[in-house]
Amino acid sequence: MSERNAIERLFPRVEKPGRYTGGEWNAVRKEPERAEARIALAFPDVYEIGMSYLGQKILYERLNERPEWAAERVFAPWPDMEEALRATGTPLFSLENRTPLRDFDIVGFSLLYELNYSNVLTILDLGGIPLEAAGRGETDPLVIAGGPAVFNPEPVAEFFDAFFAGDGEEAFAEIVEHWLASGRKGLRRAERLRSLADLKGVYIPALYEAGPVGASALHIVRPRPEGGGPYPIMKRLVSGFARSPFPADIVVPNVQSVFDRVAVEVARGCPQKCRFCQATSLYAPYRVKDPGAVTATAVRSVERTGYEDASLFSLSVGDYPYLSETVETLMTGLESRRASLSLSSLRPKGLSARIIREISRVRKTGFTLVAEAGTDRLRRVINKDVTDSDLMEAAANAFREGWRLLKIYVMIGLPTETLEDVEAIAGLAERLTFLGRETSGGAPQINLSVSSFIPKPHTPFQWAAMDPADVLLEKQRFLRDRLARRRNVKVKVHPIENSLLEGVFSRGDRRLGSVLLRAWKLGARFDSWGDKFRFDVWQQAFREEGVDPESYLAALDLEAVLPWDHMDTGMTREFFRRENDRALKAETTPSCLDESCGACRGCGWIKQVDKTFPPVPTGAGSNGAEERNDGRRGGELLRVEAVYIKEGPIRYIGHNDLINTIQRTFRRAGVAVAYSEGFHPKMRMSFLPPLALGMEGRDERLEFRAGGPLDIAAALASLNACSPEGLRFRSLDVKDQDSVSLSRRLRGLVYGVDLADPRIVAAVSRSSASGERTLTGDKAADFVRARIAASDFGPDGPVVEVAPSANRLLLKYSFNPQKAPRPQDAVSSLLGLADPAFVI
Repeated sequence: MSERNAIERLFPRVEKPGRYTGGEWNAVRKEPERAEARIALAFPDVYEIGMSYLGQKILYERLNERPEWAAERVFAPWPDMEEALRATGTPLFSLENRTPLRDFDIVGFSLLYELNYSNVLTILDLGGIPLEAAGRGETDPLVIAGGPAVFNPEPVAEFFDAFFAGDGEEAFAEIVEHWLASGRKGLRRAERLRSLADLKGVYIPALYEAGPVGASALHIVRPRPEGGGPYPIMKRLVSGFARSPFPADIVVPNVQSVFDRVAVEVARGCPQKCRFCQATSLYAPYRVKDPGAVTATAVRSVERTGYEDASLFSLSVGDYPYLSETVETLMTGLESRRASLSLSSLRPKGLSARIIREISRVRKTGFTLVAEAGTDRLRRVINKDVTDSDLMEAAANAFREGWRLLKIYVMIGLPTETLEDVEAIAGLAERLTFLGRETSGGAPQINLSVSSFIPKPHTPFQWAAMDPADVLLEKQRFLRDRLARRRNVKVKVHPIENSLLEGVFSRGDRRLGSVLLRAWKLGARFDSWGDKFRFDVWQQAFREEGVDPESYLAALDLEAVLPWDHMDTGMTREFFRRENDRALKAETTPSCLDESCGACRGCGWIKQVDKTFPPVPTGAGSNGAEERNDGRRGGELLRVEAVYIKEGPIRYIGHNDLINTIQRTFRRAGVAVAYSEGFHPKMRMSFLPPLALGMEGRDERLEFRAGGPLDIAAALASLNACSPEGLRFRSLDVKDQDSVSLSRRLRGLVYGVDLADPRIVAAVSRSSASGERTLTGDKAADFVRARIAASDFGPDGPVVEVAPSANRLLLKYSFNPQKAPRPQDAVSSLLGLADPAFVI
């Protein structure tokens, strides 16, 4: 049995096999044996989360641009898949070629979130790679990590050979080249790692030791006396960020991801200096993309992916200097393609009526206000440049343009917070309710998301204490009770235990490595998922390892040496201390855009900041494309029936994901489909009842409405050229306008099973009473005929027969649009197959 078939035999055991099939549109599949370097880009969370991460998209394109390198993706398997892999002894594999993880040269993890650490161990263990770096041999891959969490890597230092701090676009390719070159020289693993430390931004934990210094309760990192590495580790910045390439041909997941849209980065870093925000220092200095490149990339990506939504992304997109002009120009290019635009991380000051009006031209997308705190005083403490009046003005503009759903993000437990500040959060939700009624005549839906403040390294609040669990719970309870009578306000709180564990690992040291390993062995998995998180397991692990988690959450001395001091973000410790003092006085600090660069003396990147931003080129959003006829601008709406095949990877995705995949294929192909009217226009396309997950479809049908003439041959060729692996269109047929709908034209459904298929023959052999270990195809057919004669499927069951010439089992059902048949039940009864949908 091939490895590919062996893996597919696992799919009946898992909830969403589409997470593991690969074969997506724009996925890059190279021949591993011809690759000079094989790199696994590992994301320690489930597929739907990892496929939303921009960093992996950037590295995937940059590395695969090199024809001699093969970069493939690996995600944390959901517990059902982990169980299936362990039960069968199957190693964790990549999506592109299903290559076992241990066979790669380099495994690069994206560490975004401390609660993903247990999944790192799962990936390594299932991939056949020793968990601890000290236990890896000469033939094991280099295990390296990048991302925001590496700026305090100590809690997971023993599990990684290397960490990289900073922008990875250029640096990761250098790391790959350096690792390959040292291997060609015949250097031993330890020598190769020591050589890798010469690259700026690379941290090799084996070259450093950690232990207490003076009276400190924390274990501090220092270079080993004998040949230790550089100190501190300086982060890397990509050169020419404004015009650095950004991927347009991104992989389009077959299973809907969390952020299922085109996302184009407009800026990196944040100019606002919010004192709780770690990302401000990790991604400093604030840099912006060329607006012409932004608009061209966004439109090109929508065309090449078929996505119906695009977004502009940065830590604070409202600070993008040419946001209004970019949005207006971009919407010109997107509107003709029936694509909408959303904006992430908006400060209310960035939400002018003009911007809101532009992004609502196609459809109303998400509208979120980041308030952070309930009072202007506490916002000054955290240096959040927004006031109540800013929030009200932004919300009023949204309500006037037709929005009825508003999301508000706030935090509890911030330094100096009082009960009055918590009360003000509830008051803010109520004022927004009243404003919505006054502006639009009805109460809006307010979704209030409440998280807990966590003191993060490399911030002015890195020395602060975190509120105890009972205090945070009381504040959550207060907000729920206070807003219980407001039916239009939904309060969503982040679980306290998750926040506490995140706080411990955010400010942790190397002692936490043993705790993590213990918790993982006790069953810790997917700790960021509420239904999977087991706080009791973590409490047991802390007890058994003799580590007090509370010690990591207490206030720290301003003069203390900290476990992350060896990681240099470019933001100075003196600046953090000054900002901490200003916070206690509720004094604000201007943003990088409001003051001359360097006035705050907060970072060492003064010469890096470019404050001259180019204008947006006229017409950049259209990208030279002609406006398409989408059936809404006059002309006859044609009724077209499409016949298609779904097999291979596509048969393992659910019906809703199949619909998304097909609609995006139509968009990529430029086949115009008419849209419905209303608040959220949809393609006028109808489908038949879905097949069971795993079942191939050889004669599937859908119907759509097209505007104007349709070149059948050209449209069919374009659809097949733009289809992902496993989807193929057989025909397009224009129907008369007065013909009945697709569901009324069909009279019956036919399902077939190839009785010569080895899997079917083996199943029939197991069910046969003949005693033969392996039946031939003909004998299998005879056995099935006998079983058919002895079966009674009832009045609603199928007509069942064996086609002699094709040696196929056929099941024929009358079509009922209200009730999909279940041929898998009949096949299971006849052949004794436990999961027949995966083989018919």
